[in-house]
Amino acid sequence: DWGSYVNDPSSVPTQCADGSVFASDVPNVTFFAKDYAAPRSLRSNLNWSGPLLNNLFTGNIEATYSRNMNQSGIVDLNFNPVVQFTLPDEAHRPVFVQTTSIVPTTGTIASRDARVSQLFSLVTELRSDLRSDSRQLRFGVSPSTFNSNYSWGVTYVYSNLRERIRGFSNTAGNPLDIEWARSPFDSRHQIQYNLGYNFFDAVRVNWFGNFRSGSPYTPIVQGDINGDGYSNDRAFVYNPATTADPALAAAMQSLLNGSTGGARDCLLKQLGSLAARNSCQGPWTSQATMSLSFNPLKFRMPQRATLSLQVGNPLGAADLLLHGNNNLRGWGQFAFPDPNLLAVRGFDPVTQRYKYDVNQRFGSTLPALTAVRAPVTVTAMMRFDLGPTRERQALTQQ
Repeated sequence: DWGSYVNDPSSVPTQCADGSVFASDVPNVTFFAKDYAAPRSLRSNLNWSGPLLNNLFTGNIEATYSRNMNQSGIVDLNFNPVVQFTLPDEAHRPVFVQTTSIVPTTGTIASRDARVSQLFSLVTELRSDLRSDSRQLRFGVSPSTFNSNYSWGVTYVYSNLRERIRGFSNTAGNPLDIEWARSPFDSRHQIQYNLGYNFFDAVRVNWFGNFRSGSPYTPIVQGDINGDGYSNDRAFVYNPATTADPALAAAMQSLLNGSTGGARDCLLKQLGSLAARNSCQGPWTSQATMSLSFNPLKFRMPQRATLSLQVGNPLGAADLLLHGNNNLRGWGQFAFPDPNLLAVRGFDPVTQRYKYDVNQRFGSTLPALTAVRAPVTVTAMMRFDLGPTRERQALTQQ
């Protein structure tokens, strides 16, 4: 009753009025395991470099393998893994609370049925018993001869990063299970390049950039649906052709019709099944930096003075100039696809089925929907050597 709350703040309730199982005032607990240790890694590296094509270019090949140990993870010691029922239209996903502990109108869950002790809520133990493996191949090439007017170099990098993870971070079954999957930082392909040019021996421009393939992400559900107390459940990708709920089927079909690229392909490959961890992949992105340095002699500055400009995210600056602040295309930005596929809107205890809304922006990377952006920065730097020149200092030392 918002009106009475405004008129009389003392009427604001301090506890649930019905005293049902959805009221909880027991504490959460978080602590480190006794054998918790800092992360360690064992790495091996193999490198070759040498001339190519009659010494016209210099090549570099590098292979790196790393086994990363003592990776951190969490375990809820107060979680009771007894399955109370399964969801028939979601590949019989297990639910660890009774149907009476789910609000039919909202789908909100009281997770007390999944607790070993009712004296606590989440009892989170931080462990370091997980690991990950990373592999990387790097191929680089650049000209062998020095040129005062221009310079360039290009490198291709292939990476593969897999990790072991518990279901308390992302689950479709028992949160205690551990599985191997792609890491969310597993961007497989990257092209790095640098370009430099000396304009009239007055201004030297250097451009450093990269093109990076998208990072993986998991289709998830907004809200806790298995009753473990964590909002981390993978979504079931409903097939519009076989879904009993006509509203849900129409919403999924609308999403498939409106989606493009990797998001649509990811859903089509998993129709009628629980989404796999990090089974979707974001789009390619590009970032760059630019520097300009000025020849002090050409600009009649003291020889011991240097002036330079550093431009951070010049691609973002071009996006802003060409398209305006309201129509940005996302140039020079990292892509953060929206992973939310479904949102819980209710529960039917008779059929034991959740009611969902389909997020029509699933997989979207629109800048207007992203709170984190790489800013455009311009930094001017003036440096002047005081006292004896560097040459005289070197002679004095000798």
